[in-house]
Amino acid sequence: MLVFITIYGSGFVGGRYGLPYAEPLYYLAIRFGATAVILFVLVTCLKVAWPRSGYIHLVISGILLQGVFSVGVFYALYRGMTPAVSALIIALQPILVWLMVSVVTARKVRLLSVLALIGGVVGVAITVYRGLESSSGLTPTNVAFGFLGLLGLSTGQFYFQMKNPGAHPLVNGCVQSGSSAVVMLVGALIFEKGVIRWTPQFLLSELWMSVGVSIGALSLLFVLMRSESADRVASYFYGVPIAAGLIAWPVLGQRPTVSEIVGFAVIVVSIIVFNRSSRTTDAEQDPAAVPAGKSAPVPDRS
Repeated sequence: MLVFITIYGSGFVGGRYGLPYAEPLYYLAIRFGATAVILFVLVTCLKVAWPRSGYIHLVISGILLQGVFSVGVFYALYRGMTPAVSALIIALQPILVWLMVSVVTARKVRLLSVLALIGGVVGVAITVYRGLESSSGLTPTNVAFGFLGLLGLSTGQFYFQMKNPGAHPLVNGCVQSGSSAVVMLVGALIFEKGVIRWTPQFLLSELWMSVGVSIGALSLLFVLMRSESADRVASYFYGVPIAAGLIAWPVLGQRPTVSEIVGFAVIVVSIIVFNRSSRTTDAEQDPAAVPAGKSAPVPDRS
């Protein structure tokens, strides 16, 4: 879990590091295209079996989970939002996923879980309010892009776990990255000018985002999504802004502001309370089937 949080959080910093040299959609088209090619080679060399069906679910979840999410985040970063604040908006994901799971499974809602999730909202609100007086890049447009990324990530993760394609993580990544690359390239040809500066910084950023994040972090995410419930996996994203903020400090020289530190603290408390409440709810609903500290995966309703 900590490895996933650290690598995933570094993606916000890695993207910001390379975006001065390319427009977002072209950057993403190159990133996802490179990832798809690398994964296709790995799948072929390792002789991983391709599934007979379920590709439509992989494409839809991939466009949401990787494409829409990345467009929102990268345009916010491109327009000046700091990685820590962008990641903090994405940290609202547990709330959306928790609501989706609660509606679909009709499970009992605990007051403590609600309060914990409200605490996450308060943490984000503190950062947004105080950030307007700093250089965090908080503008209405950037915030809108940030929430677009949040919506894509939340719905993509939930859709993936509900449909549960069951393919190998390398196949998941290959199909999802390939489909996202096509969408990004079409969007780039329509909306962007195609200016790319092939600097060492740009190449290093693309390499890390393609291999480290798109292959490393997302493969770990696929493993987590196959073994744990949607809301439990989503709660791990509460730790992403902390990782992004700490990595951005030495790499980009962006020292966390006081409001961001307060937001981080509120989020840490919220995730601890939410996970404890979630475990209690699981045990109350099915104490024999769900061991302590574990939550049942979301059922496949395809």
